[in-house]
Amino acid sequence: MVRLPSQLFFFDRAFRAFFLGGSLFTGVAMLIWFWQYPAAMTTFSGIPSMYWHAHEMVFGYALATVTGFLLTAVMNWSKENSASGWRLAWVFACWALARIGFLLDWPLIWVATSDLLFNLGLLWLFIGPVLRQKLWPQMGLASKFALLLAANGVFYAGAFNWLDNGVHLGVIFGLFLVLAINLTMMRRLIPFFTEKALGLPESVQSKRLDALALVGFLALMVAAVFFPQHWATSLIALPLAGVHFIRLKAWYHPRIWSVLLLWPLHVSYAFMVTGMALYGLVGLGWVSESIALHALAAGGIGLLCSSIMARISLGHTNRNVFEPPKSLVWVFALLAASAVLRVAFPLLLPEYTVWWVQASQLGWSLAFLWLTVLYLPILARPSRKPNSGILL
Repeated sequence: MVRLPSQLFFFDRAFRAFFLGGSLFTGVAMLIWFWQYPAAMTTFSGIPSMYWHAHEMVFGYALATVTGFLLTAVMNWSKENSASGWRLAWVFACWALARIGFLLDWPLIWVATSDLLFNLGLLWLFIGPVLRQKLWPQMGLASKFALLLAANGVFYAGAFNWLDNGVHLGVIFGLFLVLAINLTMMRRLIPFFTEKALGLPESVQSKRLDALALVGFLALMVAAVFFPQHWATSLIALPLAGVHFIRLKAWYHPRIWSVLLLWPLHVSYAFMVTGMALYGLVGLGWVSESIALHALAAGGIGLLCSSIMARISLGHTNRNVFEPPKSLVWVFALLAASAVLRVAFPLLLPEYTVWWVQASQLGWSLAFLWLTVLYLPILARPSRKPNSGILL
């Protein structure tokens, strides 16, 4: 057994490095995108800035938060110290080098190598304990990490001109895979957190509704990747939005608004349901695909990932999850307002779209930079009951 020095507590669990890194990165990256927009003439390691922005929000920010949460969770499920210490530090370094490489305009082959090694390392650290401990229900998540590696490979194959339209396909495929993981997390967390926080009896979840939600979203992912403008997408997206709305309504309770770390989860899900419905209008030619994507991403992923970071960071550092930093409410309010500005206002007043987008970009950046400031003292210091060391 190798003992991890106690001063390296930062890599005892994945949530510390990836939550902090993801939050700081997305705040800075969105500011850079604000400066680029709307001209968007710059490239990052040869990638047009619009696709750099899309790729980094999916494979840079969103996947970092998912990584922090699920690599921490798999250690709890398996009772193994699999995703910690030098192995975790190596995977985080690959993630960070890819983000920095784009910003410093490194050769694309360097960036791609670092990024794909991060994807591979994430899969390795997650699937290892799942297989060893025979945690077969978690194989669905493991398969999504494998598909994310493939999606990122498609992106870089397009960037190297090895695959026509690969850059676009890789980003959309990656976004929907992250959304699929997020919806899996929401299915487990929203009813559980709601019942625990409000003292409600445990509810019985409909397996039929769960099956419809899962199969329908997989069908929408295929449609969004290959034929988003087709009327068939509407036949998938609109009923799917109805299925998820039924589940959202079943999980809702009027008292969620009194719990700071609870209501953003519900609002996040509402944005995702809205995004699915908007994809139905995309298939009819009534709404641009960008609007639907940003409902899913800016509203859905933004609020979910920030609230997960806020709650998990408190719980895993032995702090009270019902006593988060008081100004955290402004982080969530800013993110919700930014999503409304990005999704609703371009539909209502399209002649001012550039203004709405830029206001949304600034709101997002300010929210995540403030979230980083609030949680830096929590994540960059040992837990309130630190261990003397971590056994690997």
